[in-house]
Amino acid sequence: MRHVVVEVLVLTFLVVLDMSYAFAPIVSYQWVVSYSQRSILGGNKQIIVINDMFPGPILNATANDIIIVNIFNNLNEPFLMTWNGLQLRKNSWQDGVRGTNCPILPGTNWTYSFQVKDQIGSYFYFPSLLLQKAAGGYGSIRINTPELVPVPFPTPDSEYDILVGDWFYADHTD
Repeated sequence: MRHVVVEVLVLTFLVVLDMSYAFAPIVSYQWVVSYSQRSILGGNKQIIVINDMFPGPILNATANDIIIVNIFNNLNEPFLMTWNGLQLRKNSWQDGVRGTNCPILPGTNWTYSFQVKDQIGSYFYFPSLLLQKAAGGYGSIRINTPELVPVPFPTPDSEYDILVGDWFYADHTD
C-alpha cells in the first residue's frame, strides 16, 4: 500500500510539473532568413537578414512564456540560430548549437519551441554556423517581468537595444 501511495505522489508531482508548461502563454514568430545586398559603412555587401530586416526583429516575451520561432532558411547554406544567454526550461536541446540541433538545410524550415525561465533582461540571438554572425542574422531578445512580480524600479519611458560587433568587408564565406 505504501508503494502505491509513493507512486501516486510521484505521478501527481510530474503532472503538476508538466502543467506549468501547458498553461504558459505562447509567443509565436515566423522568420525568413535570406541574403540581401545592403550599403553599410560605405561598402555594398551581401548580408543575412531576417524578414528583410537588419538587425533582425526583436524577440519580445515575458518570463515563463513559451517561445515558438519557425525559421525558413532561404540561404544557399545550412543555418542554425542560438539564443545567447537564455536558459531554456526543460529542453536545452533547442539552444541552436551544432551537436544539439541539426542545421536547417537550404530551402527547409525548423521550428524552435522552448520556454524561457524566470530571467528578465536583454539578450540576443545570432547564427551559430559557418561564421554567419559576421554577415548579420542577429537581433535582440527582451524578456520582461510578469505583471505579478514587482520590480524595484520604475518602468522605463522607452527601451533601446544596442548590438555591438565586428564588421567585415570580406564575405563571411571567405
